[in-house]
Amino acid sequence: MFPSSPNLKIVLLRLESTRDYLGNNKLKFISKKSLIAMRRSVTSKEYYESKKHEYIVDLSVQIQSFLYDGSKHALVDGTIYNIERTYLAGQFIELYLVETQLKVDDIDDYT
Repeated sequence: MFPSSPNLKIVLLRLESTRDYLGNNKLKFISKKSLIAMRRSVTSKEYYESKKHEYIVDLSVQIQSFLYDGSKHALVDGTIYNIERTYLAGQFIELYLVETQLKVDDIDDYT
């Protein structure tokens, strides 16, 4: 496999926060989009910059920019991540992901 070839399956998730009848916050599934991405290493500069802003980047991926739909969550290997930051780099966009405690079972209507 070539160093810059797509090597990771991700699913961009569009979720909406709602309240149930008891007032508890719930995440409602809106849509999903399956993509193939390129896993990128998180550089030490990016790591320390994220730590300064009180979050730590767990994963960095790169996709073609026209495929990104503005989603704020991504599912990678069964783990849900927040898309904390994006960086447009020509025809690609880099997504910086932070792991969440969410599980797929926590999302209403996810299919």
